[in-house]
Amino acid sequence: MNMTDYGTSETTEDIVATRDGRVLTIRLNRPQSLNAITGEMVDAIGVALDTAEADDTRVVVFTGTGRGFSAGADLLRIGNEPGASQAFLKRLQELYVRIAELPLPVIAAVNGTAMGGGTELILAADFAIAAESAKVGDGHTNVGVIPGAGGAALLHKRVPPSIAKYVVFTGDRLTARQWLQYGLFAEVVPDGELEARVAAVAARLAAKSPLGLGVIKRVMRETEAIDDRAAALDAEWQAAESYVQSADYAEGLRAFAEKRAPEFLGR
Repeated sequence: MNMTDYGTSETTEDIVATRDGRVLTIRLNRPQSLNAITGEMVDAIGVALDTAEADDTRVVVFTGTGRGFSAGADLLRIGNEPGASQAFLKRLQELYVRIAELPLPVIAAVNGTAMGGGTELILAADFAIAAESAKVGDGHTNVGVIPGAGGAALLHKRVPPSIAKYVVFTGDRLTARQWLQYGLFAEVVPDGELEARVAAVAARLAAKSPLGLGVIKRVMRETEAIDDRAAALDAEWQAAESYVQSADYAEGLRAFAEKRAPEFLGR
């Protein structure tokens, strides 16, 4: 697999997976193609996520090498036969659903250009922090294809529908500041500060109860389409009813009473 062992960042492979404490950073590493995504990269990211779910990883960060976050699917590597492209698209969809449903916070550190599947990777993350120079769009219509991993189905749920339609229909890119205004990005920071800012936010999340964050993430996902206020609140109550039986819940209250930092175990 094109993935390095945790603990090293020296590689020429297409995916670089490194650990800093309990934070796993998955870096797309094909700068010559603006980190366009191949089938091998989909497999490698899956392996990295397998390891993250098996060890003590508490936060996952996605970013890119060079001036691109990701230009999306590598059309030259996938091939132009409908069967090949659809098979790849299904695998990419499954990966992005897995990322969205991962019981860990996932941050997109958008270091540069994102188009197509790169933008859809941002949508799979829980939130995104972007560099000032980043530009993000869809681009599928520029080459006569349609989105298949969230551009048409999900972007309009994250940003105003008229903006989603404009970007997807035209194939244009918007600036990081525009996307901040529309809600795709949680923060925009100077280019040279992106890595440090994301690391600081990830470290804060890694210190919280992983069990609690996982429950919150699941409740948010499951209640997203529930219009009935009482039903949504009942789902949250049921999640809380289970969580209050956990060791993390007890540790949080004990640490608060003892005026110390909690040491959460994730159970």
